[in-house]
Amino acid sequence: MAITEARPLTAPPDADMYPYSDGKIMAETGLHVDAILYALATLRNWFASHVRVQVGANMFVYYQEGDASKRLTPDLFVVRGLEALPEPSFKIWEAGRPPTFVLEVASPSTEKRDRDEKQALYASMGVEEYWRFAPKGFLQDLERERVRLVGGVLQGLGYAPLESAPDGSIRSEVLGLDIRADEQPETRHLLRFRDPETGQDLLTFGELQEARIEEAAGRREAETKLRQEAASRREAEGKLRQEAASRREAERLQREAENRLREEAASRGKAERAQREAERAERAATTAKRDAEVEVARLRAQVARLKRG
Repeated sequence: MAITEARPLTAPPDADMYPYSDGKIMAETGLHVDAILYALATLRNWFASHVRVQVGANMFVYYQEGDASKRLTPDLFVVRGLEALPEPSFKIWEAGRPPTFVLEVASPSTEKRDRDEKQALYASMGVEEYWRFAPKGFLQDLERERVRLVGGVLQGLGYAPLESAPDGSIRSEVLGLDIRADEQPETRHLLRFRDPETGQDLLTFGELQEARIEEAAGRREAETKLRQEAASRREAEGKLRQEAASRREAERLQREAENRLREEAASRGKAERAQREAERAERAATTAKRDAEVEVARLRAQVARLKRG
């Protein structure tokens, strides 16, 4: 796979003097394409809200007015202080500034030129930071040290190396980001950019879309669970209300039964009192009858005595 620059439908007025494409392949392998496009997408997405930061890739950068041979084609570059990226080619005298950050993705045919000639040219142009990255293997001049990524800050006519952190990342002051070579087997040919404030790797637009899709799916799943939980809660509450109603009905029936028992007990008490009163009355009547009989017998005896006397 290779990257080639697309020609606009209408050529710019100075296209003959300053061509915007020479028809050559801009990347040698799919690994180089992926590395460039991934970095381009990541940084464009990150700087999308920065109106005066522009990110470009594989564009002719002309650095001497009047001489079309004085050009370079950075694999990727960032320009600070520019409201729009000139197209289809970048002329430093029109932009009023050179790129601020340049990244070259190493390949066997270009690495020596990236390391020597291009580095010197970028320094003479005033590019603040110059970076080189090997998507496969290691940088040729640093193979013994097994280095895949180097960055330098402009110092005089060259670049002073930027120090790497223990995790292998290097801070770019121009970008305000930490950059490191990915060491995961499936993405080892890519660069990773990290926000030092959050410690989180930046995502490309595509990765953000995937993350948003996953987030939306997770949100829908969570909402479904919430609805299911709410339905279960309503069902449980309904059961609790039914149980409470059943309990109230049972309590009412118990109260009624207790009232009936109390009424029956009261009725029994009345009957027992009436029976006792009747028994007392019967006993009283028996006693009165017996007393009357005794009195009659006494009177008869008295009358008999009177008759005899």
